[in-house]
Amino acid sequence: MPSPRNARFVIARWSAIASAVIWLSACGAGSGGGDTGGSTGTGGTPATGGITGTGGGGLPATGGTPGTGGHATGGIVGTGGTSTGGIVGTGGTAGGAGHGPGGAAGAGSGTGGNGAGTGGTAGSGSGTGGSSSSVTCPATTMLKSGDNSETITSNGDSRTFIVHVPSSYSNSTPAPVIIDFHPLGGSGSQQEGSSGWKGQCDSVGCIAVFPDSDKSKASDNSWNAGYCCDNAEKNKVDDVQFTRDIIKWLETNACVDPKRIYASGGSNGGGMSYKVACDAADVIAAVAPVDFRCVTGTDPLAQASSVTASNQMTCSCKLPRPISVVAYDEGSDNSIVPYNGAQTPSLATDCPPSGSCQGIGFASAKVNAAIWAGFDGCGTTTMAYSGNSICQQYSGCMDNTTVMLCTNNSSSHLAAYSSGTAKVAATAWGVFKDQTLP
Repeated sequence: MPSPRNARFVIARWSAIASAVIWLSACGAGSGGGDTGGSTGTGGTPATGGITGTGGGGLPATGGTPGTGGHATGGIVGTGGTSTGGIVGTGGTAGGAGHGPGGAAGAGSGTGGNGAGTGGTAGSGSGTGGSSSSVTCPATTMLKSGDNSETITSNGDSRTFIVHVPSSYSNSTPAPVIIDFHPLGGSGSQQEGSSGWKGQCDSVGCIAVFPDSDKSKASDNSWNAGYCCDNAEKNKVDDVQFTRDIIKWLETNACVDPKRIYASGGSNGGGMSYKVACDAADVIAAVAPVDFRCVTGTDPLAQASSVTASNQMTCSCKLPRPISVVAYDEGSDNSIVPYNGAQTPSLATDCPPSGSCQGIGFASAKVNAAIWAGFDGCGTTTMAYSGNSICQQYSGCMDNTTVMLCTNNSSSHLAAYSSGTAKVAATAWGVFKDQTLP
């Protein structure tokens, strides 16, 4: 995978989108853990008559058969042993630099010397899409297979979450993680029972975390996702910091891959997954929000009735890099989070602090998708996603990221979780498994 660009993305107000197209692009990746480099190549038999090669500290080569280069499989080639045999000698062809099929080729350690040299040993590297070779796993863990109820202190408040550990977990191989946020009024336990991530992680070997909102400052069980939702927003609960604190706890108490931590969530929890995509893209690799929109900016519908849902800007991010988004929305929802965008009286309590408004304003699902396609530098062309017929993905997104909108044919809020065709967790995992932090 090419090195990601260090870029920042700031969006301006979007102009009216009559019919937005939808999107995704998957990033291929190598699988497996940190792979060692290829076998040491051996130089050829010296041939007479060649011009003596110099360099690399190696012995003079007399133009023989070329040494074969080290070849790493599965990941980025590290800076490994120095080849002896060095600079090109007459009569030989240089061995190829090591290259891992899952990642970018590294610096040319382990290339065979030209002439009668001995090929160096390629350095070891970690495979893109596999576990990170630099992870130091704890010697022991108190986590058991199944559910573990945990409590930490974050910003002075006692916060709780469930850590679901698959039976395949060994505490010796770094595991990917999904953090799944519950809806407004819900709990981590309820989200675990409805979202599908528990079963998905049991199947593929990821650790699933189901956090609870701040019970002391958000008695309505809300997340501070931006201009929604009520108590968490009004009391300025820092749920992004809570997410970071969960990740730190996991890295101390479990064997997890810090480059493969993802977020999802339903309704207000979906808004929270957009929030961590905006504000924690350094620790979150990709997100899958369900039945919500990004509300990290200012709600233009709160006090300006002339602004329409088709041209409002609801999402404001300064991303350090492009980040993949798999968004799910109910195609016939006209009430709680309207698919076509609107101001919703049903969420009238979710107004900005000290603001007077009738309800919360949502951009349409397609406008929201186009916003994220803009963040990730995608093209305007969309195509069907091969992994799920209800999903469309944008083409040409930067750094092999994916931006996708999946439209579930239902008018019921969060119906995608129980839909046999939506397959939220399985579809999102099909994208997540190939997405890693830079």
